[in-house]
Amino acid sequence: MIYKHNFNLLFLLVPLLLSSCTYLKYSSIQADYKRIQNADPSQLNLKHMLTKETFFVFGKTIDPSRQYTSTPMAIAAYSDKFKKNERVDTMYFKGAGTHYGLNLPEGNYTLLVYADKNKDMKFQPSEVVALKKIALQQQAIPDKIKKHIDITLSNNVKVSISESFAVPSGFNTRQSLFYPTGSIRQLDDPIFNENIATLGMYDPASFTALAPTMFYALEEDIPYKIPVVFVHGIGDGPRAFNSIIEQLDKNRYKPWFFYYPSGGDLKQLATLFYNIFISGKVVTLEDTPLIIVAHSMGGLITREALNQYKGSAKENKVSLMVTIASPLNGHSAAASGEKYGLIVLPAWRDLNPESRFTARLFRKALPEFVNYQLFYAYQNSSTFKSGENNDGVVPLSSQLRAEAQNESQNQFGFNSNHTDILSNDLMIQRLIKQISQVKSQYPESHLEVLFKGGLNVPLSDNYSPLTQYLIHTVGHYLVALINGSVTTSHPAQLQFIQASLGKIPATTKLEKEFKIFVREYPELLKIENQARPANSPLKNH
Repeated sequence: MIYKHNFNLLFLLVPLLLSSCTYLKYSSIQADYKRIQNADPSQLNLKHMLTKETFFVFGKTIDPSRQYTSTPMAIAAYSDKFKKNERVDTMYFKGAGTHYGLNLPEGNYTLLVYADKNKDMKFQPSEVVALKKIALQQQAIPDKIKKHIDITLSNNVKVSISESFAVPSGFNTRQSLFYPTGSIRQLDDPIFNENIATLGMYDPASFTALAPTMFYALEEDIPYKIPVVFVHGIGDGPRAFNSIIEQLDKNRYKPWFFYYPSGGDLKQLATLFYNIFISGKVVTLEDTPLIIVAHSMGGLITREALNQYKGSAKENKVSLMVTIASPLNGHSAAASGEKYGLIVLPAWRDLNPESRFTARLFRKALPEFVNYQLFYAYQNSSTFKSGENNDGVVPLSSQLRAEAQNESQNQFGFNSNHTDILSNDLMIQRLIKQISQVKSQYPESHLEVLFKGGLNVPLSDNYSPLTQYLIHTVGHYLVALINGSVTTSHPAQLQFIQASLGKIPATTKLEKEFKIFVREYPELLKIENQARPANSPLKNH
């Protein structure tokens, strides 16, 4: 009788889940984790159990000597809690300097950074280049985020751990100058498959092993473009936004994604979102505005993230936030799932309309610089309808929570169901219009030159990868700055011009290398010089 009651509940929860079969499958898997933990306890097994809380640890590796620029690397977390030197989580990457992420249960850990120095595709004790110890305790870290754990690399570190393990086969993930290795993907990449998105709902630890950075982009960073962060809902992923991305002006805007384990603790996920995208300590935007587009449960995560603004000048500024069909007042089915489910996702506890998370979601007013647009859906095509009006999944009363209406600039409704709203032409047109009103910090005359792109010229190894990238990406603009085809809009630009022309000492790598570029390609400056405006500071140079 109890089983029948729970099984019937699944049909109530189907809109929040994917299918009752999937739910039953992962209920069985969770039962196996519990059985294994009772018979042979380990931290590695423990972190897969939904009934146990885990911590996210992130930071970056710092390589002062630049020895490991393109070296395959790994950071591994070891625990002695249940087994001696148990490797609980590992993240693989190439080169130092970008961020890493680990997902760990409560306990004490030794973090080791490996570098495959001899190129034999194995990580060995003799290749450990850093060691750091950390403690993860709920009382000391209530938000379960251990942030900014930066680790400086050295030549040799002696360790007692004797483990060796292989560099993953096919480890040729694209390395980025700006992002963690593997963060640049296309939407058809297998990492965004439905089965992995489902894994993020039912087994967050397995999801984070496959998608550890949670930050993803479609291209290498281009500084003048305005980032649009897309945040999916429960059981979903970046592909949900494909119809919108196809119509996004990619000359002016760049899609980013917060691809996260959607069954997880929403407060913890919101804190991660804040630290990655808003704090200014991981992604630094300075004067560049930030746009957030969040569907369904993603709207709760981003709204909670905005509660964490500190008012610091270094924080990134969210100029526009759009929530689409978000259950801003929770969902009653989540409350039923929490009470009767065979397994209970942490996200359900927060989606419960009676939860502390839901009650406190609007505890702080949005910063004045945030333009909040509330989009909702109201089509329910079900033959059998029960309860209040909804979009087939989320009640209108939850989408149109009074506090959300009060702080939004506008509310727009669309005759779509909960999922199809993301491909609704009217919704996309309205969204693109809102996005287009967020302007770049660059004047339009500068953008016209930036849109010309880079210079197709050969460059020697005298140029760093970053300078080569900038010349090949925004070279026309850099040349136009130097010869005065565009006037400076920032003091740093004037510094760059004068240093590149040798009028003042070059202090940055870019200035020093562009000074060489000016000597090697003077004809580029002469060609552009003919179009120099009368008010150029270099007119008489």
